[in-house]
Amino acid sequence: MTSNYLKIILLVYFVFGIIYIVPIKLYSQNNKIDNLKNTVLTNEKDTTAVHNLIALSKAYLEDERIEKSLVFSEQALNLAKEIGFNKGIAIAYKQIGLAHYYSGNFLEVFDSWEQSLKTFETIYDTLGIANAISNIGSTHYSLGNNTKALEYYLRSLSISEKQNDPLLISTALVNIGGVYGEMEDYEIALNYFKQIEKYLPALDNSQILASYLMGIGEIYDRKENYTEALNFYNQALSINKSTSNYAHNLTRIGKVEFKIGKADIARYHLIEAYQTAKINNQKLDELETLIALGEIYQKNDFENAINTYNEAEQLANDLETTSQLRNIYEGLYQTYELKGDYKNAFSYQSKYLKQKDLVFNMDTDDKIRGLQFDFDLDKKQDEIRLLEKEAKINQLQGKRQKNMTYAFIIATILIFLLALGTYRRYRYMKKTNKIIQKETEKSEKLLLNILPEETALELKQNGKVQAKQFGSVSVMFTDFKEFTNISHNLSPEELVKSVDYYFSKFDTIIEKYGLEKIKTIGDAYMCAGGLPYPTKDHADKMIQAAFEINKFVGESKKMDHQDIKSFEMRIGINTGPVVAGVVGIKKFAYDIWGDTVNIASRMESASIPGKINISQSTYKLIKNQYDCTYRGEISVKNEEKMKMYFVNGTKALNPKLEVAKQKG
Repeated sequence: MTSNYLKIILLVYFVFGIIYIVPIKLYSQNNKIDNLKNTVLTNEKDTTAVHNLIALSKAYLEDERIEKSLVFSEQALNLAKEIGFNKGIAIAYKQIGLAHYYSGNFLEVFDSWEQSLKTFETIYDTLGIANAISNIGSTHYSLGNNTKALEYYLRSLSISEKQNDPLLISTALVNIGGVYGEMEDYEIALNYFKQIEKYLPALDNSQILASYLMGIGEIYDRKENYTEALNFYNQALSINKSTSNYAHNLTRIGKVEFKIGKADIARYHLIEAYQTAKINNQKLDELETLIALGEIYQKNDFENAINTYNEAEQLANDLETTSQLRNIYEGLYQTYELKGDYKNAFSYQSKYLKQKDLVFNMDTDDKIRGLQFDFDLDKKQDEIRLLEKEAKINQLQGKRQKNMTYAFIIATILIFLLALGTYRRYRYMKKTNKIIQKETEKSEKLLLNILPEETALELKQNGKVQAKQFGSVSVMFTDFKEFTNISHNLSPEELVKSVDYYFSKFDTIIEKYGLEKIKTIGDAYMCAGGLPYPTKDHADKMIQAAFEINKFVGESKKMDHQDIKSFEMRIGINTGPVVAGVVGIKKFAYDIWGDTVNIASRMESASIPGKINISQSTYKLIKNQYDCTYRGEISVKNEEKMKMYFVNGTKALNPKLEVAKQKG
C-alpha cells in the first residue's frame, strides 16, 4: 500500500547513521573521496583511522561504487578487530551490510547485520542495537515478509522507548505504520502514525514530519476518505516544496482531486508536478504524472489523452517499468474504445492483457523468491549452528589433547585420563556421525524430491546427466481458470496456501499412477508418463490420473475450506516423442522439451473447465478404452492442424458408439 515516497523515507531512516540520500555533484563527491583517501593514508592505526575508512566507504557508496565501498569497509573492520575497537567493528559490519543491500545480496546483508547486532550487544550500545534490529526488519520488509519485518520493528520500538529517543521511536513508528498499511490494516496503521504526533515538537525534523503526513494521507486515500487525505497531503506539500518529493506530493493531490470530481484543479496540480519532475530529471515521478493526466484527458479530450499516453509509453519503455506499461496500455485501449477506433482499441487491449500477465508473473516470482530466501536463510543458519557445534567439538578435542599431555607427565593418572578421554571421544564421534548421517539422509531425500531416482543416481555417479530421447511419452498440463484475476484479491499467504493445497494432492495422484511431475509454473502444473522408464500404458495412466484430479477439483468446490480458494481447472494431454534432461548447475531441474510439450500446452489452453482435452495422437492410444467426443481441429505450429477430443469416461461393455463421437 505504501507509495514510492514512503518507501524512500523508510529506506533513508532504516540506515540513518550510515548514509544520507542527498543530491551530490560529481565534482564535489570526487573531491571528498580524494580528501578522505589522503587522510586515511596519513592516519595511525587507531579509532580515528577506523572512522575515516568507514567515511570513505560511505562516500564511495554515495557515488554508487559498491565494490570500492566494500573494500574500505572491510579494511575498517580488519583494523577495528586488530586494535580491539568493538564499536568500530559493529559500525563496519553495518556498512558492509548496506553495500550488500544495494547489490541485492540479502544473505550477506543478514550475515553482516547480525554480526553488527551481536557486537552492539556485547558493548551494551542500546541505540546501536535498536538501529541494527530496525535494519534487519527493513530487509525483511523489502523481501515482502511483513510478519518478520513487524517482529523486528516492534523490538526496535521497545528498545527505543526504553531509551526515550524521539528520533528512533518516530522512525520505528513510521516503519510499523508503513507495514500495516502495506497489509491493508488501515486502522492499526493510523494508530501507529498518530503516535508520532507527541514526538514531533521535540524532534523539529522536517523529514519525519513529511513522512508522517504523507503516510496518514495515503492511508486515508486508500480508505476513500478523500477530504482527510487532501488535508494531510496539503500539509506535507509546504514541507516538501524544497525537496525532491515535491512532484510526488503534487501528483498525490492531483489524483485525489480528480477522484472527487475536480478535474480542472487536478490537471493544474498534475501539470505542475510533471514540469517539476521534468526539470529535476525525476523520471518515475514524471511517468506517474503522465499516466494520471492521461486518465483525466480520457474523459473529454481523446487526442490529448492519446498523446499523453504515448509520451508515457516511451518513458516507461526507457525505464523498463512493467507495471506502469500495463496501466498505460489499459488507458490507451480504453481511450480508443471510447473514441470508436476499435482496431487500435483491440491492439492495445492485447498489449494490456499481455503486460498484465507479465506483471502478475513478476509478482509471483517475487513471492517465490521471498519464500526461497527464507528457506536459504534458515538453511544458512542451520549451517552456522552446525559449524559452531564442530568448533565446540574441536575445542574439546584440543582440551583432551592437552589433558593427554598432562597425563604423560603425571603417570599416576594416565590410565584414568586415557579411559575418560576415549569415552568422551566415543560419545562425541557417535554424536557427530549421527548428525552427518541425518544431514546425508536429508540431502538424499531432497535430491529425490527434485529429480527422478534414475536421474538422481546418474547425477551423483557422473556429476552430470546425459539428455535422453523418449519415443512415446504422454504429457499433461493443468491450469486454473481466471487465476490471475482471482489472485489479485488474495493475500500472499492465502494464494500460496490455496495453490499448495491443490498441487500437493496432484502430486499424490500422479505418484499413485507411476507418473513423473516435471514442474509448476505459476498456476500451471505439468507432468509426464512413460519416463524415465518407458512404459506402454502411459496414455491410459495419464487419463486415469486426469479424471481423478478433475474429480478432486470438483469435490473441493463443494467443500467449505477455510483460507482455501476454489478454482475451475482446464486439462490438456498430448502424446509423442520428447527429449528429457537436467538443466543448470545450481538449483538444477529435470525438464522435457519438444513439440509434444508445446502441443500438450495448446490442448490445455483450448480446453474448458472440468473437461479433459486430448490430441489425436493420445486419442489413437486410448480410444478403445474411453468414450471420446470429437471437437474439431486447432492450429498447433507452422499452420498445421490437429484434431482434438474430449474424454467423457471409460467405455461400457459392448458399447454402441455413435459415429459422430468418433469422427476422424
